[in-house]
Amino acid sequence: MGVFEDDFVQPGRLLDESDEAYWGRVQRASDRVEAVTEGAIAPAPPNPPVCPECGLEADRFPTLSQAWVLLEPLDPVNVLPAHFVPPRQRWLINSDGVAWNPWNAEPTEGAQCRISHTVACPGIEPPDLWPWLTAMREENARRAQRLFNPPRTPTLAKVEMPDVG
Repeated sequence: MGVFEDDFVQPGRLLDESDEAYWGRVQRASDRVEAVTEGAIAPAPPNPPVCPECGLEADRFPTLSQAWVLLEPLDPVNVLPAHFVPPRQRWLINSDGVAWNPWNAEPTEGAQCRISHTVACPGIEPPDLWPWLTAMREENARRAQRLFNPPRTPTLAKVEMPDVG
């Protein structure tokens, strides 16, 4: 058993399972993990393209991992400049209508993309799109707390001094 991308555990091989059947199962399992990681959790046709969390309709596309993704509708926004969208949240549509996520690939100048409905859904806790920025913000909050609210120094008990004259 191997571990890939922290979220995928390679399934064990069944007794008398052919190589082809085994690697097919591995591929399907890894595709499913990738789809969930990317937010490709839309209901497949013939179900309507409606988010199960908030009930809003969105544009549904098949993905390279054999899943379905709901992308934010093109109304009122057509597409977004890709450099405005965080890595792993940029969705592109092939000429054959298949949606794919370029993950961390740097967008080319002028590139445009769409976003998954899971990022904008009011019924889903938003993902931490920039973990490094979140960590920096938390550290800055701790630093600011120390700067503007220094810890109180313990007060010494008032000791009566003898009158020495």
